[in-house]
Amino acid sequence: MGLKSIVSGLLILLLSLGLFLTGYWDQPRQVETVQVERGDLSLLIRVTGEVINDRRVELTALVDGQVIGVDAGVGDRVSAGQILAKMDNRAAAANRQRAEAFVQQHAVLRKEADLRYQRLSKLVAKGAVTEEQLEDAQLEWQAATAVWQVAKAELLLTEVAQEWQVIRAPFDAVVVKKSTEMGQWVEAGTPLFSLVALDGWQIEAHVDAVDSGRIKLGQPIELKSDAFPGREWHSEVSWIGPNVEQEQERRLNTFKVRLDPGEAAPALLLGQQVDLEILVAQRQAVLKLPFTALKEDQERFQVGMIEAGLLSYREVALGLQGDSHVELLSGIREGDKVVLLESAKLESGIAVQEATEQ
Repeated sequence: MGLKSIVSGLLILLLSLGLFLTGYWDQPRQVETVQVERGDLSLLIRVTGEVINDRRVELTALVDGQVIGVDAGVGDRVSAGQILAKMDNRAAAANRQRAEAFVQQHAVLRKEADLRYQRLSKLVAKGAVTEEQLEDAQLEWQAATAVWQVAKAELLLTEVAQEWQVIRAPFDAVVVKKSTEMGQWVEAGTPLFSLVALDGWQIEAHVDAVDSGRIKLGQPIELKSDAFPGREWHSEVSWIGPNVEQEQERRLNTFKVRLDPGEAAPALLLGQQVDLEILVAQRQAVLKLPFTALKEDQERFQVGMIEAGLLSYREVALGLQGDSHVELLSGIREGDKVVLLESAKLESGIAVQEATEQ
């Protein structure tokens, strides 16, 4: 084979390779697209709440003494005024009986002083007694009345002291802690029971302070709990905290929101966690696209379009931003096809083709 033949063969090979590469790079890039659609869009704030109740009270012993009866335990539901425990009240009962006797005694003395004063009042008009004797009788009656009133006050004190021997529920509640047993000697101030009211249960959540301008009273909330899988119920924002709190551990600024558990709420426990979705904004029948179809360029947003087989970028104005989709205010129409973000990094003007067109 001559040199001329070898050179000719190499030229043909190089030409074929060039034609192949040219054809390869001229092939349009396959891209995925999504269609601009019209639909509803919601902005949700997701937080975790906790079941709380501010109506919580710790009952303590009001006097020193021995517990002789415990009538309630943890988990019991009790009514207002119901007896929870009793203390040895024998001394208090004896003091009350003595006070009652003093009241009766001084009531008799007061009555006698009153009768004497009334009798002398009639005699003084006849000149049988002097004015001085009448005044003395009046002073005796006033003194007897004062002593009688003191005796009644002493009786009231003994009644209170006797009542303090009985521990009662101040309102309808559930017992969440019991700290005493029968036979225990306690001093005044010793904790005996912790109660949480049956009403007043709420759910409290901490929301990022950057969302403080979005949260309003009455906003609807969807609730879920891992303890009740597949169950959802609804409530609304009923209270917004007046101040921002700093969470040092997570370096967050948050504020509190509260809501009623809701009429359809399951049997939640105090301290239980509940997942909340707060609906802060909603739009209906708006143009929307998934976030994956957007390209950000210097704080401006663009979408990729296929025009005459070439990729071009068009600037769009955004509105409400949901979890996965965003509202389009201008720059695009319903039904337009937009290139997804995976291909949006391509340069404008290159040849592209929908993957479904093959």
